[in-house]
This record gives sequence, C-alpha cells and structure tokens, in this order.
Amino acid sequence: MGRQAKATWIGEHGAADVILHLESGGLQISGERRLTVPRHAWSQVEASDGVVSFVAHGDTFRFRLGSAASAWADALATTPPSLAEKLGVSGEATVAVRGELPRPELEEALADAARVAPWEADVVVVVIRTDAELASLPVWFRECGVDTHVWIVHGKGRETRAPGDDAVRSVLRPAGWRDTKVSAVADTWSATRYTPARAS
Repeated sequence: MGRQAKATWIGEHGAADVILHLESGGLQISGERRLTVPRHAWSQVEASDGVVSFVAHGDTFRFRLGSAASAWADALATTPPSLAEKLGVSGEATVAVRGELPRPELEEALADAARVAPWEADVVVVVIRTDAELASLPVWFRECGVDTHVWIVHGKGRETRAPGDDAVRSVLRPAGWRDTKVSAVADTWSATRYTPARAS
C-alpha cells in the first residue's frame, strides 16, 4: 500500500484541493487537479512551514500538508525497496516458482535467485490465472511439503480475468493460510504473501 493524504496544491493558477497518492512508481494527484509524476522525475525535495515542495519537469510543485509535510518529504526523497526486496529474494535467497510469470518485473526480481524445489525454497511464488489453479493450491502445498511464506501472484482490478485477492483469500484462509503482506506488481497483477497459520 502507498502513502495517501489530502493536500492543497499551491500553484501559479491558485490553490486547489487534491489527494496525493504515493506509490513506488510515482505520485498520483487527483481532485480539483489531476497529474501523475513519475518517481524518477522529481528532485530537490524540501519541507518548510507545512509545505512540501519538489522540482519535476522543470516546474516547482508545492503542496500544503501541515504537520505531515516532513514525513511526506522523507517519503518522496527515499528510494523505495525493489520488488526483489519486497518479495524477500534479495541476497542469496532461493526461490520456487509455480506457473508462468506474467510480467517482466517479476522475471527481473527473481532473476538472481537460485531455483529449487518448493520444499527447499526460502520463497515460493505461485501465479494464479484460473479458478482451477487456485482451487488446487491447498492440495499442492500439502503434496510438496510447502511450509513457509508463499507469494500468490493474482489478478488486480477489472481488466484481468485472473482470480483476485478476494477469491484467493476465500480458498486459502479455510485451508489454514493467512494473508500477511501485499506487494503491487503491475496494473493488472498484485502479489499477496500467505503464511501457514501455525507459523504466523
């Protein structure tokens, strides 16, 4: 999940009430004015007197956030963790993958991790594209001896046919697994980490 707050955009055309939504890819601005600023575009982030400012595309952006300005400045200036770090596969972690990875971002995140059998892996990643694949997971976990954290890559939003987070939760929770963390992957894909209840 990203950082979100109501703010006042202070610009050359006057003030506007907006909502700021900060994700790993950038800053989405909605409300009376709308804009998306990619993370790589901004620099010179500062906070002063309740206003956070930064420079992007040659323009200076200023948002009144009150007491939250300093925290927002820190968040804007901090490089977010990579997808590999979010999934816990940085360093020398081993990984098992079930299913075809749907996005190059996932391929890149897992590229340096040694592939091993599911029962030997530090991290298990499962891609769910159909209801049948989802329904088979609890049995597959038992048959493979999977007893660690599992990242379920599932559909997100209305533009995908893959089962979403609610469908995954409805199958795995009754089977003794608990969702403990979420990581965005792409516009139509997300990943949710599930942990055996006894290991929570």
